[in-house]
Amino acid sequence: MASTRGQRLVGAGAAALLLALGTVVAVGGTTPVAAVGGGAQQATSAQLQAEHMMNTYYIPKYQASAPDAGPTEYQVSLKATGHSADGEPLTVKNVKVNIDLAAFKGKVRVVWENTGYGCKRSGSLMTCALGDIDSGALFTPFRLTPEPGATLGPAGDMNITVTSANAPTIRHTTHIVMGAPVLTARQNQPLAGVEPGSALRLTPAFGNKGDTAIDDSFFVLLSTEEATLRRQYSNCRYDKAVSPTKALCELPGPLPAGAAYETDGSLTAVVDKTAMYGKVFYSVLRAHDPLNNTLLPASAPRGTGGPLGLRPVDGSGDDFISSPSWKAEMSSSNLTFSTNQINDVQAIGFAIKGKVGQVVETQVPSPRNYDGGVLRLQLPEGVSLVPVKLGDHPSEISYCWYAEQGNGLVHCAGRLDGSSWLRARIDKRVEGAQGSISATSDPEIDPNQENNTAPVKVEYLG
Repeated sequence: MASTRGQRLVGAGAAALLLALGTVVAVGGTTPVAAVGGGAQQATSAQLQAEHMMNTYYIPKYQASAPDAGPTEYQVSLKATGHSADGEPLTVKNVKVNIDLAAFKGKVRVVWENTGYGCKRSGSLMTCALGDIDSGALFTPFRLTPEPGATLGPAGDMNITVTSANAPTIRHTTHIVMGAPVLTARQNQPLAGVEPGSALRLTPAFGNKGDTAIDDSFFVLLSTEEATLRRQYSNCRYDKAVSPTKALCELPGPLPAGAAYETDGSLTAVVDKTAMYGKVFYSVLRAHDPLNNTLLPASAPRGTGGPLGLRPVDGSGDDFISSPSWKAEMSSSNLTFSTNQINDVQAIGFAIKGKVGQVVETQVPSPRNYDGGVLRLQLPEGVSLVPVKLGDHPSEISYCWYAEQGNGLVHCAGRLDGSSWLRARIDKRVEGAQGSISATSDPEIDPNQENNTAPVKVEYLG
């Protein structure tokens, strides 16, 4: 981050989106400056790259009932990419971000300037003095509100120039539009009693409850938990050729204000055979501005069938809802499910890893669908428990202990937070040694007792 202030990120909405959508990669809105040089042994000059910068910025119409309401936060995201011959990152020095706000005149008012990042205005020019950047900087330079009476439609361009003392200049243009779409997604009712291994069919639907059309195409980004997708459509990319868990489908625009569509075919997810709870999640994104979502590359495997299309639907109902933030940029929905295995306790096996003679600590996984209790652990041959005295460890951590009945049986706390640990010594090497971990459940409620026990193995290192 910026060496003096880069660890302070402005914008709770952005932080929430990063957490919800996972890893950040350089996708749409990225302004590459120069390619990073070869391997770790080849030095490059200091370089900066702008990531995830908006290409179109929508400003909602002024509302007397909410005079302080403004658009989505505009963020500037910079990444330092240069490195020395030994692979160490190079500092980009004296970085300044210059933002031309002339397009806002008479239409938009700046109500806050991020002085924490050195942002100040002089006329229509805002300059944010970031200082030196070691790895990157992410910040919101301003907050805006629309002026009453501003005419809907294109308002001009906001030009951004990033300069520094030792890296090439970056330039990025964002088109400003007065008025804003409000993307919505149709919500789904949860499913119960689903058969493991069965197919679920989801038909994504989205609309625009704003006052401004979107002329761009759209991405529908899907991901699954406890299920895999079928590779169905040629305009969808998948993360894996076999049993994918993520898909990215590109669908044609435009999306006029007041319109709504659903896909003309369903997307199929096959429930895992061991699933108890799961979901299929999707987000609808403007393809021109996919923000900082993790998208699939053009080289990803495509579906084996024809293209997925759209058909119009009524999107005026309460089941079409917008996101709490990023209303003009995305909306999302999910299909949650529970199976007929929700009372099936399933033990999870694990491995004790280390060298002979070494005392090791291993986390003991709590069984699936287990509401807590004592687990029975039979250690593999050649492994012995190293008891931990009460008070010798933090109170929030539980270590396994010898059962009172002896016979080498060990008990562990089946804690849902995963804070149960085994401390053991690998006394000798015994090829093929295997123990077990078991959980107790009521056979009348959980008739499948076989998966209440799972193997515990030893992996010898060195």
